[in-house]
Amino acid sequence: MRIRLITAVAAAAATLAYGAEPPSSYADARANWETHKNSTEYQSYVAEFVQFNNHFHLDEKGGCYALGPGPIELMLVITHAGGAEFAIVENALTDVDSPKARCFIKSYRGLQTKPPPYVPFVIQMTMG
Repeated sequence: MRIRLITAVAAAAATLAYGAEPPSSYADARANWETHKNSTEYQSYVAEFVQFNNHFHLDEKGGCYALGPGPIELMLVITHAGGAEFAIVENALTDVDSPKARCFIKSYRGLQTKPPPYVPFVIQMTMG
């Protein structure tokens, strides 16, 4: 009992120290994005992320665009462990399941990037 209580307290403290739990569904990630998308700090970080993405052609790796028609909307969930040099795209979520969507998820999940101003940080991307 005591170990479970200590674990629960430690988990709660970590959530307070490093931000809310990262969204695990597309709908939750989209709600997070909707809440923050118009803030100055969001816009500033996204502008830098887009430059990073374009410089390294991250969206072109893996040949994902050729895997099917239509756009794919991704929600990139970025987290950052305290003290770590880089943040990480912990998850990439989409509302469709297709080879093209799975390819983009694979391309972005695990990507190291600059730490965002808050966590979890959700970036919405539409891949044509």
